[in-house]
Amino acid sequence: MLRKLGSLTLYVKDVEEALHFYLDCLGMEKRSDTTLPNGSRWLTVGVPGQDVDLVLHDPKQWHEPHQAEKLEADIGRTPMLVFETDDFSHTYETLHAKGVHFLTEATERQYGKEAVFQDLYGNRFLLLQPTPPAFAPIGD
Repeated sequence: MLRKLGSLTLYVKDVEEALHFYLDCLGMEKRSDTTLPNGSRWLTVGVPGQDVDLVLHDPKQWHEPHQAEKLEADIGRTPMLVFETDDFSHTYETLHAKGVHFLTEATERQYGKEAVFQDLYGNRFLLLQPTPPAFAPIGD
């Protein structure tokens, strides 16, 4: 049976540029950075205190040209990931000051306060401060 979600892959055009964004703008930490014998780079980042990794994946480094071209077309089209915060206003202002591009204004919803932002390549993320018990587990 499934045990846990270990990582999510984000297609990026430049892993070094993406690494800078995720570390310096979003405050993530580098988890692994290995260059394999074939020259491909395995690079992961994550939110401090959590064990789910984001794999920063440049299709040109891992795939044959015809397949890499198809995967590059998906850059910026990945499913939206949700990053939760306990202090929406502070996090929103901090990210904004670091140049993070928000696609929506901060909005109050029934389930919490949210805003959508994107990375360098158009991958979209939701910044959310949920209103308890907005997403209570089933059975609670």
